[in-house]
Amino acid sequence: MLLLFIAGLFASNILLKKEYDKTDKNDIYWTYEKILEQPFKYLNIEGGNVTNIAYEQSKTASVRVLKDWEGYNSGRVKAHVENDTLFINFPNTYKDQYEKRWLNWNTLVRIFSPELLAVNGVDTKFEMFRLKQNNLTVSMSGKSSFEVESMNPYFDSLKISGKDSSAIQVEMSPDYQSSESFVVKSVIADLHHVSVLDIGHAQIDSLKFTVDDSSAILLSGGTLKKNRIYNFEKKHE
Repeated sequence: MLLLFIAGLFASNILLKKEYDKTDKNDIYWTYEKILEQPFKYLNIEGGNVTNIAYEQSKTASVRVLKDWEGYNSGRVKAHVENDTLFINFPNTYKDQYEKRWLNWNTLVRIFSPELLAVNGVDTKFEMFRLKQNNLTVSMSGKSSFEVESMNPYFDSLKISGKDSSAIQVEMSPDYQSSESFVVKSVIADLHHVSVLDIGHAQIDSLKFTVDDSSAILLSGGTLKKNRIYNFEKKHE
């Protein structure tokens, strides 16, 4: 029995080594398995607010799922491309509070493409890291959170829509090593219910917005002055 046990461990180690040797050591996300490799420019994502879903620009398009997660083997994440749009479905379910905490601590899905022009999300938690493009359209609804960290200090246009209890944040990436201001030429924001948009570090040249009484926008002082949005005392001097 002992010999069989040792032989089993030896065989298992050989299989693991072979699997490791097949991985691309230059790929920092080698612990994620590709479930889709079709090109797309737009994203429609439903679910996933129980965990973290990340996007990064890359030369090739792919959707990857963490291999150590049980949901990878059971195919819980569904993805397909139709008319340049990537559709992802991620059920917001978990077995117990232990799994809930584990899901929240980890990034289970990573998405890559040369560019992503628009994101539509429902009940999702989505982050875009080191973004280099200068145009983006975002629509979030349900219980969603969205964050974009830009490596580009100059955005041409941002179109933002938030509904229900969505929280949307736009800021410079901490990896951007410069003292340049974050400038956005045009922002169009449409916020409803108790949604929030935080774009407070940006200097916005042109701002158009529709905001419900219970929604909110965080803006910089420079943006308020440039767009002639004054406080009550200033307005009535």
